[in-house]
Amino acid sequence: MSEKLAAYIDTYRGEVEAALTRHLPLSRQERAVALNEALRYSLFPGGKRWRPILALLGAEVVGADPRQALPAACAMEYLHTSSIILDDLPAMDDADLRRGRQSLHRVHGESLALLTALALLNQSYGLLVEAALVNGCHEAGLRLVREAVASIGADGMIGGQVVDLVLQGGGQGGESLASRNLKTTALMRLTLVAGALACGTTPAETAVLARFGEDLGMAYQICDDLLDELAGSEALGKPARQDARHARSNYLVEFGAETAHQMASRLVEAGLASLRQQFGPRPAIGLIEDASRMILGGMGHLASVRG
Repeated sequence: MSEKLAAYIDTYRGEVEAALTRHLPLSRQERAVALNEALRYSLFPGGKRWRPILALLGAEVVGADPRQALPAACAMEYLHTSSIILDDLPAMDDADLRRGRQSLHRVHGESLALLTALALLNQSYGLLVEAALVNGCHEAGLRLVREAVASIGADGMIGGQVVDLVLQGGGQGGESLASRNLKTTALMRLTLVAGALACGTTPAETAVLARFGEDLGMAYQICDDLLDELAGSEALGKPARQDARHARSNYLVEFGAETAHQMASRLVEAGLASLRQQFGPRPAIGLIEDASRMILGGMGHLASVRG
């Protein structure tokens, strides 16, 4: 990690954590204490917080103060956490480990895990509207919700999960990877535009950020496929070789480690070129580039070892 990116994360990490705590959808019902416990367990401690950081950087790229995008950044982390709670359920990936400890359903049960995911999903919509209204961007609130519905819905995360389930045990094949990977690419697209939209960005700027989000999301998924096969559960903080266990194809199976990593690199480079063309040499672009290269860096080492 570059010193500049590390300094940026250090600057905002505390504010992100405080905002996540402040906006957590805790119940005031006396008999719903278990929900509050499950919400805290699912969010804290909570990984690297890449999605909130990227949402803040998206806002900074369009010239806004990143702090104006904190509610939107929280919404992205809530959406991400909601998706992995659902993904881990026995009816989905049936994973017992997440972020280096037991999955939520293993600790609090499947019913409460499902309700926790729904609470976080519901809260995310409210926060996206709040993020826009606080900044005086009323129309942007509507655009944000429309974008979120598209990214989460039948042709986004939910659609990708359905494809994943339908094709489990059937090998799958490379042509289905793009649909399955909507789980990752749709949320990354939303992450890159959420902070910027909350601060009133233009349609042209939104389109470039959205495209980069899709490219970065696909590159991230390719790297995740490589990690699933080549790294261990301890390093991942979640079960390794999940794709093999569910007889799912992935980029490593279809293309090999070296070619898959090259594909991810090309996606990131193309996305970064579009960002530079639209926004010029802004400092936030350099930070996004640093974050993107971090994703690719470790995978390059694994690919060379496997290749």
